[in-house]
Amino acid sequence: MSSLLKPIQLAINAALAQDQESHAKLEQFDRRCITVIINDFNKTITILFKDSQIDLSTDSEHTADLTISAKALSLVKLGQDPESLFSADIDINGDVQFAKQLRDFLEGFDFDWEAQLAKVTGDTLAYPIAHGIRKAGSWLKASHQSLQYNIADYLKEETQLLPDKSQINEYMTEVDVIRADLDRLEARINRL
Repeated sequence: MSSLLKPIQLAINAALAQDQESHAKLEQFDRRCITVIINDFNKTITILFKDSQIDLSTDSEHTADLTISAKALSLVKLGQDPESLFSADIDINGDVQFAKQLRDFLEGFDFDWEAQLAKVTGDTLAYPIAHGIRKAGSWLKASHQSLQYNIADYLKEETQLLPDKSQINEYMTEVDVIRADLDRLEARINRL
C-alpha cells in the first residue's frame, strides 16, 4: 500500500506547491495528524502535515488529531465537495475545530490543472484537451444520474422489488394508525 501512496503524495505536494495561497495555509496544520479509515477496503492511511507538505503512510506511529472514517466513494466525493466532510456518510472523531479548518482549506484549494497541462502540451493543445475532459466529466455525471434513475424505475415498475412513493406513504399511514390504536389500547388497559 505504501508504494501506492508515494506517487499520490508526490502529486498532492506538487499540486499544493502550484497554489501558493493554499501552500502558505498548510503552515497552520504543521505537525497535525489525520487518520483516514477506508471502511470498504479495511485500510488506514495516516496524513501528517509537516514543513508545508503532506506525508502519507500506513504507519500509525503518530497520535491522530482527527479520525475520518468512510467508504472510499465518500472520501473521493470529499475532494470534490468539502462540505460533505460533515455529512452522514463520513464519521469524524477528534478535534472538530481542526476538521472545520481542514474543510475551509479544501474549499479554498484551487489547483489550475489546465495551466499545468499547458506546460506539458502547450497552450494550443491544453484548451481542447481540458475542454474534452470537462465534457467527458459532465457526460459521466449525467450518465450516472440517468443510470440511477433507470435502475430505480426498473426496480419499482418492472420487477416491483421496490415500492413507489404512494406505496411508501400508504404504509407509513397504516403504521401511524396502528401506533395510534396501540396507544388507545394501552390507555384502556391502564384504566382497567
